[in-house]
Amino acid sequence: MKTLLAVLAVLSVLAAPAISDEPAPKHSEFVFARLQVANRLEYLRFWDEAPWHHDYPYSDEFFVGLLHELTGIDVKADSYRIVQISSPDLFKYPFLYFSEPGFMVLNDKEIANLGEYIRRGGFIMADDFRTANYLHGPEELEVLRGYLKRAVPEFDLVKLDIHHPIFHAFYDIDTLKMDPPYGREPGRETPGFIPEFWGMSDQNGNLRLIANYNNDIGDFWKYLDQGDKPLKESARAIRLGINYVVYAMSH
Repeated sequence: MKTLLAVLAVLSVLAAPAISDEPAPKHSEFVFARLQVANRLEYLRFWDEAPWHHDYPYSDEFFVGLLHELTGIDVKADSYRIVQISSPDLFKYPFLYFSEPGFMVLNDKEIANLGEYIRRGGFIMADDFRTANYLHGPEELEVLRGYLKRAVPEFDLVKLDIHHPIFHAFYDIDTLKMDPPYGREPGRETPGFIPEFWGMSDQNGNLRLIANYNNDIGDFWKYLDQGDKPLKESARAIRLGINYVVYAMSH
């Protein structure tokens, strides 16, 4: 609680487990929906938990609470859900959080659903994926790019800079340079592990997806209340997340 109050002070100057496809909470202006997908089984070499599920539910519920406190958006404590990419309920949620897209395995129906979601104006926050140098697997940005090209071939994934409106939608983000929560520990720096922000816009120029490459914003959210991450970078991660939501709700 002390950490939460400290974060609220810093930002002022600058649950029950969810069930897949459970109905959205009533009287809530926003629902944080986490995307459930099949994952490459290689993840078992690194984690016991499926990659799409990483940091759940701690990051989800902590961020939802901060969203209400910092913006006044009317969200309830249980305003977070899991939704399967193959489900028609996907289209009930204008904002999706997508953990570890570098491990996704999608079939044709799921790719079609992903494309339809984006074309209808949904917004996706892709998070927690990285250079091939870290896990010595595929280049995870290219995994995401490949599936997006199949889902919405008319749109392109491009690198974003600080001037994009999403970085000023609520908070003015002063820099995109940040230390990731892992991958660059002193003495164990992974080559090429530099955070980058990538985005995909629709035909009207509105961003439909933002990708936190070589970064893990949700990890900062999860561990912030436990005091395990630097406050400066954690505060920036919260600002970024709130900007993403505000942008998604207004574009």
